[in-house]
Amino acid sequence: MRTVHFRLLALSAAAVLTFAGNAAAQDKPSGLLNDVEVRQLVTRAEPGDQAQLSTHFTALADRYAAEAKRHISMSQSFVGNPSRNLGTGMSAHCKQLANLNKQSETTLRELAAYHTKLASGTPATPPKDGARFQGGAGAPKPTEKELNALAAKASTPAEHRGLEEYFLMLAKRYTADANGHVALAQAYRGTRLAQAAVLHDRLADLSREAAKEATAGAEMHKGLAGVAR
Repeated sequence: MRTVHFRLLALSAAAVLTFAGNAAAQDKPSGLLNDVEVRQLVTRAEPGDQAQLSTHFTALADRYAAEAKRHISMSQSFVGNPSRNLGTGMSAHCKQLANLNKQSETTLRELAAYHTKLASGTPATPPKDGARFQGGAGAPKPTEKELNALAAKASTPAEHRGLEEYFLMLAKRYTADANGHVALAQAYRGTRLAQAAVLHDRLADLSREAAKEATAGAEMHKGLAGVAR
């Protein structure tokens, strides 16, 4: 049962992180786009889109700068922990996190400057490591309100591609959920809680069906993106 216990703890931790991420998305800074909007504007690439992307990447850079500052502070606090091993180890981890945060901040500020130049019609070269952020990395997930608004007005290729990306991400998430339930079912099978295996088998099936529907939705918007004007 120890394996089951650890896996349940891992799933609980994932749920907490998901909740925290959703809460952050509901309270995002002005100018910060969601990941679907980022990909949509990068694909459309009109002058007005470039200005919005510059604002977004600046806001995202500010967020990474704040995270770097927080991790530096935590690294100093861990040094005072009574447990020498914990203090030394976690202080080093937090310092490395701060370093990675600062690298992301630098790339994002370079991206903001890049899109500012494009907005003014000036030729520019994107930063070497900027592609992942242009793909939506670091941006919050779209809220229910934002998705409903996009669904209600989707008519352009960029809007359909944005929804295609959303449903593809959803399909990946449901597939991961299905794999998680399969693992839990295997862990429970043969134990005194064998009935739980049946429940997780059912949840795995439902997640697979959800992934199938999300994939179909993505394919529909992919087709519409090809014929929309």
